[in-house]
Amino acid sequence: MTLKARGEISVSDYRSVKEAGREVNAVQVFQRMFYWNHRGTARSFSVQRLVIPPLERSNARVYESRTDWFKQQIIKGLDPIRKILAEKLRTTSITLSIIFFSISFGYYGLWMWFPELLKRIETGGGSACSSNWNSSGEKSVENVTCYPVKTVVYKEGFIIAAANLPGNIFSILLMDLLGGKFLLCASLFLSGICAFFIWEVKTKTQSLIVSCVFSAISVVAWNSLDVIGLELYPTHLRSSALGVFTGVSRIASILANLVFGLLVDMNCAVTILLVAAVLFTGSLACFKLPNTKHIELS
Repeated sequence: MTLKARGEISVSDYRSVKEAGREVNAVQVFQRMFYWNHRGTARSFSVQRLVIPPLERSNARVYESRTDWFKQQIIKGLDPIRKILAEKLRTTSITLSIIFFSISFGYYGLWMWFPELLKRIETGGGSACSSNWNSSGEKSVENVTCYPVKTVVYKEGFIIAAANLPGNIFSILLMDLLGGKFLLCASLFLSGICAFFIWEVKTKTQSLIVSCVFSAISVVAWNSLDVIGLELYPTHLRSSALGVFTGVSRIASILANLVFGLLVDMNCAVTILLVAAVLFTGSLACFKLPNTKHIELS
């Protein structure tokens, strides 16, 4: 759908509109969307009718072989990525890749290993990175059994997951007021501070509180990133951009679990500080993003 200045709307999916014969209802829907997106402003809805574009002729191309067809499909599939990394969007794409990597590395690195950190505090006493906890080569052999089931682990996991709710409510209420860029920068910075103080936590209760605070703050960063990550790209590139950044997030989450698992016994403090440093890096990278607050999308 394209909004034109002369008071018309061009509908790309013209077949469904034409077959339904409900152009008036469609304009009414667009009018409600306009009023909702521009509430609190003096702008008025000027569109009066829909413009149904004519049928486009098929540009079918005959390929000499399946190899040529396959190459063409590869080129066609990679074309959106080329446009995302074009000069006009290159800085934004690189910056968002750094931010997606930072939040995924920090969030999934700590989130997946919170039960292990809580267990270390409960078993060894003191900090999760305290020397009271034996290294992997010095662990005593324990008689592990599945019974009785320790439900406290599930309770702690539920409490940490439920801590997302205040962050989600906070995002809903303040996203339009403060803007996605501000919320993203602030939440990444505060998440880094929470991660930094985890290795100084001495009791299990303190660790659970810090974990809940980290969960509540970090979800604001995710919500802000989902919004601002789409607002920075034109309509025809948004889905491709989201796919690229989702791939970056998956790579970062896998690396976070590998790094955390390898270093948590070697030097737990370094691992915690590494996560904090990555989150701080993502917070600094946010300043390179353009501000999309109250700006019309292309």
